[in-house]
Amino acid sequence: MSLRSILSGLFFGLLACAPVMAQEVYPLGDRRELFCDDTMVASMSDCQILVHQPVPQEAAITFDKPWEGNGCAYWTFLYDDQAKIYRAYVKARSINGRVQDEHRAVITTYESQDGIHWTRPNLGLFEWEGSKDNNIVMFEAADHSEFHDFSPFIDTNPNAKPEARYKTVGLALGSEGLFAYQSPDGLHWTPISDKQVYTEGMFDTQNITFWSEKEQKYILYYRIFSEGGYNGTRLICRAVSDDYLHWTNEGEIAFPEGEGPVFEAQYYTNQIRPYYRAPHIYIGFPARYVDNGLLRATEFLPEWDFRQERMTQHPRYGTAVTDSVYITSRDGFHFRRSNEAFLPPGLKTKNNWVYGDNYIAWTMIETDSLRDDCPRELSFFATEMSWAEMTAYARRYTLRIDGFGSVHAKNTIGEMTTRPFTFTGKELSLNLGTSAAGFVKMEFLDEEGNPIPGFTLDQCDMFFGDTLDWRCSWNGSTDVSSLAGKTVSLRFVMREADLYSMKFE
Repeated sequence: MSLRSILSGLFFGLLACAPVMAQEVYPLGDRRELFCDDTMVASMSDCQILVHQPVPQEAAITFDKPWEGNGCAYWTFLYDDQAKIYRAYVKARSINGRVQDEHRAVITTYESQDGIHWTRPNLGLFEWEGSKDNNIVMFEAADHSEFHDFSPFIDTNPNAKPEARYKTVGLALGSEGLFAYQSPDGLHWTPISDKQVYTEGMFDTQNITFWSEKEQKYILYYRIFSEGGYNGTRLICRAVSDDYLHWTNEGEIAFPEGEGPVFEAQYYTNQIRPYYRAPHIYIGFPARYVDNGLLRATEFLPEWDFRQERMTQHPRYGTAVTDSVYITSRDGFHFRRSNEAFLPPGLKTKNNWVYGDNYIAWTMIETDSLRDDCPRELSFFATEMSWAEMTAYARRYTLRIDGFGSVHAKNTIGEMTTRPFTFTGKELSLNLGTSAAGFVKMEFLDEEGNPIPGFTLDQCDMFFGDTLDWRCSWNGSTDVSSLAGKTVSLRFVMREADLYSMKFE
């Protein structure tokens, strides 16, 4: 058995020992639930929650303009449904690397019709070295200093004003808090206030805000250090607001013991956002910061000579490495963490295993697949060549829709039983896939854990294949409306299969 299989089998603890009906009844309704964590799982036997890693694709954006450079970081990708266009934003900067001299940070924007092929709009808004022919969307912060970060979102609050359809907060380098900004179109920005709107944190990373449909509030996730100042462990904090101007500090987000950031693996960013297909689920992609110091293994990482150059500026610039995990929450405060890396550094021979790489952008977007007639998929973007050579770039990665994690069965037949729940709807839709020799069958159980006549395993029509939307059936019928509103659970029996999500339609 591989180490990956052993670790995945340990994910989220001793689920196999949990009695099926011991958990509180979950009001599922018609919401989509993902099996990226154990929220819906009561027990498993010969199954595991498996983390699925995104697949690297092309280098999507190369930061090779004079106002960009090797320090481009803290990216945001989004889709504007009103304008029918994808937009991206980044803090564009050059820092002391191998070649370029350092220059001030500005905010640049990029556009795409498909989320895959990106261009620089010539905005003509700000001058750079005598010319306005550039894609600079913000030149300086409200206090006339450089930007540290700028991560816009489209405000879906029904009370949002048209001139504030886009919003963001940003840290001005050297300041002690966050300024707030608004825009009607994502291109023309103005400060919402002439002073900082929130000051209770360090903010020296990507600061994330959004409107939560679930909580009916604006949410802010940002960074602090466990011992104050820049001391201790990098942690994630949360604040909330009704108006985007007045914020209430809710403190450090919570994890079960052993799952949150620790000094040996700190959370550099957070990248938290409601998942668009299940907005009651918050999913984040923190970049983990790990510094083992100068060990023998450090010298065998790619480009040792370059690491030594970086270490002349600060030792950690040569010894620290970064990757990304994913975290999930149903209430925005209590989170679970994937048991292994979502985006590991991988096997490369240059510009790899360095501090600043593998930061996932905020956040994922849905795009067409470039493979034959495959269904649409999720596209992620992550840093590469940070502080290296003359430029950095954003590499695109792809993942199956809902495909962060799954209940996974190998060639031994496994079982998974959900926690008890109530639902509304008429048909059960599953996102799942099998091998050619694999299968999935399921049955409904009543409150005592007994199979419900008409919906038993023997009556279930076996599934094999791969689809985002399988309508389950029993004796040819997909109608499960007779069970709506009742307390039930589902028992899955599967072999060589992955179950990603479920929803009652």
